[in-house]
Amino acid sequence: MNEASARYITSPVEAGDVGHGFRSGKQPLDEYFARHAVANDREGIGRAYVLRRKAGDEPALPRILGFYTLSMSLIEASDAAKVLSKKLPRYPMPVALIGRLAIDERAQARGLGEKLLMDALRRVADASEIFGCIGVIVDAKDGNAEHFYAKYDFKTVHADKWPRRMFLPLGVMKAAFRGE
Repeated sequence: MNEASARYITSPVEAGDVGHGFRSGKQPLDEYFARHAVANDREGIGRAYVLRRKAGDEPALPRILGFYTLSMSLIEASDAAKVLSKKLPRYPMPVALIGRLAIDERAQARGLGEKLLMDALRRVADASEIFGCIGVIVDAKDGNAEHFYAKYDFKTVHADKWPRRMFLPLGVMKAAFRGE
């Protein structure tokens, strides 16, 4: 394993991963993983990363503990400016999108959601050295998801409907990693 990949706890999804009965308890996430994660990854639509059970983990844990997806997106400059408290150009700004993030229900309450989120944010921070990106967005599907992301300094930019768009500025993310 090279130094760069040692920074991450996940690895790219493989075709065999979807046949291991991943179940988060949220049907749309489970269906996405089973039916679309590999195809979308292969087509470059959204990269899927999985957290696999390791040899030393409890044997009762599922083979796939969790997953997330990353892709590029845009945020309206006015939405980003509210969070950044600064003026931006009037055109949409480039951001990374965490499109899906889920933990298998048999592996929940172990801090794996935080580990997956940090893994995703590390990948975005590293990629931002290669291409323009002012932060990360998520679309929180419900109050639990909104609360989860808010703990990590994501700010809600659209609270009028579900899903709720949330934004984490790149500077906040990089500052958190500098303290490691």
